[in-house]
Amino acid sequence: MKYFITTILLATTISLQAQVEHNFEMEPSNTNCHELPEKFDSPSQAIDVIEKSTFRLTQSIKISRYYSPKAAFFYSCDGQTGYLIVDLKDDRRKIYQNIPQEVWDEFSNTNDPIGYYSTHIDKKYESL
Repeated sequence: MKYFITTILLATTISLQAQVEHNFEMEPSNTNCHELPEKFDSPSQAIDVIEKSTFRLTQSIKISRYYSPKAAFFYSCDGQTGYLIVDLKDDRRKIYQNIPQEVWDEFSNTNDPIGYYSTHIDKKYESL
């Protein structure tokens, strides 16, 4: 029994050592980010182009049916920064560019997304 437990512990240790994490920068694959224009003619054109493009990272959250913003969508080519599209309660949409991934993570995980949006995104970042 002693040898059996020793063998299991040894096998577990060896298998844990075999799991190596690789941290390296990946190029955006299976995206068409290189086709996005540097500037857009209008916010509606930017939203249309972005929603039809393929990104490395896309995430969304539903926030409220009655307050603004109602929903938010994040699109990133590199996993560092991206576009943020926000649906407002009066059926308008706003788009922001160069939103850091950390800001999106905080926004999507906060207990008060409406307050976070008004103080950390809408007042700080310029919309297209």
